[in-house]
Amino acid sequence: MKQAVIALCVVLLSASSAYSITMEEAVEYALKNNPELRELRFEADAGRGQLEKAKLLLIANPEIEGYVSKKDKSREEGEGRYTNYGIKLSQEFEIAGQRGLRIAAAEKNLSKIAFEIKSKEQAFTTDVKNAFARALAAKRKEELTKEVVARQEELLGFTKTKHQAGDVSGLEVNLAEVTLGKARRDLILAERESREAFLALQGLLGMPADQVFNVEGELTPSLSSLPDKEGLKRYAALQRADRKAASSEEERARAALALVKKEAVPNITLSGFYDKDERRDVAGVAVSVPLPLFDRKQAERKEARARAEQAGIRRAGLETAIERNLEEAYSVLVASLNELSLFQREIADKSVENLNLLNLAFKEGKISFYDVRLAQRDTIDIQFSYLDTLLRARLALHALEQAIGGNLNEK
Repeated sequence: MKQAVIALCVVLLSASSAYSITMEEAVEYALKNNPELRELRFEADAGRGQLEKAKLLLIANPEIEGYVSKKDKSREEGEGRYTNYGIKLSQEFEIAGQRGLRIAAAEKNLSKIAFEIKSKEQAFTTDVKNAFARALAAKRKEELTKEVVARQEELLGFTKTKHQAGDVSGLEVNLAEVTLGKARRDLILAERESREAFLALQGLLGMPADQVFNVEGELTPSLSSLPDKEGLKRYAALQRADRKAASSEEERARAALALVKKEAVPNITLSGFYDKDERRDVAGVAVSVPLPLFDRKQAERKEARARAEQAGIRRAGLETAIERNLEEAYSVLVASLNELSLFQREIADKSVENLNLLNLAFKEGKISFYDVRLAQRDTIDIQFSYLDTLLRARLALHALEQAIGGNLNEK
């Protein structure tokens, strides 16, 4: 897969020739080159930096103080001056276990970022798959419309020949010309839809608008069997990255609340000092503790508690939304597959053959112009309806895969 993506990147840089890509290659290319995802991945580096800081053995740097002073000697000591100097080294210590809670909060934050990146990748993958499916459907629709134009041109030629022989009226020739004109108009619309679909896909892939490429693959949903809905719910509970991110955020918020409570406990500062003058040397140890009379982290505790409650509500709401989305996506996919089952592939393929047979029957005088025109319209409608049903089923499959956070064939 990596070699295919590398080859794709090389070819896409050259606009001189078209290149056919599959849906998997498009997703791989987009995930690698999308600027939003690339930007979001740097959040993980920032989270690792926060974790590295949290793991520092001591959160505060040691402080060193020194002084030098001159003092005049007393009369008894004689004339002159002597020098006093001293040095002091201090270090602040946390005594309430703040470091462990700070590490836990940083680890949960890093975990949340990783799951957010994965969730964004899953959502973006669905967007790319949907855009690819629409481009593929638009391409097939354009090809089908071209076939319709060719059949209508052929029918018009037969009709003119029969009119010259006196077998059909001029009205039938006019109707054939009108039908051909409508088919050509439909082709213009199909070509426009195809260009728009390809431009949308190019935007997601991060390619320039003038890049020439083709899409290849099948619209038929690649689903061996539809799993049980309850099993999908259990799978989603384990695989949805956004759910994991919400859980990690709640745990981080709880750890942050516990950390704020511990930070209300004053840190102690230990100092070692040495003083020297003409008469004596003094060395000792000092301990200082701030008195929490005014600032006892009241505001910070209130804010952290609110953040923790928000995270819990957000997680619970997300779980409800996930279950609702899964129910909806499952129902849509079932309905789409049932609709697709009405179109037997053989019937859809044979309808194309029927266009040729109808024209041949009309040419040989076995059916009338109105019969062939009506039969052609029904046959063409079947083709376009089948294509639309395939696209809806494919989009429904992508929606359910996003709802469970994984691939249905890997379930």
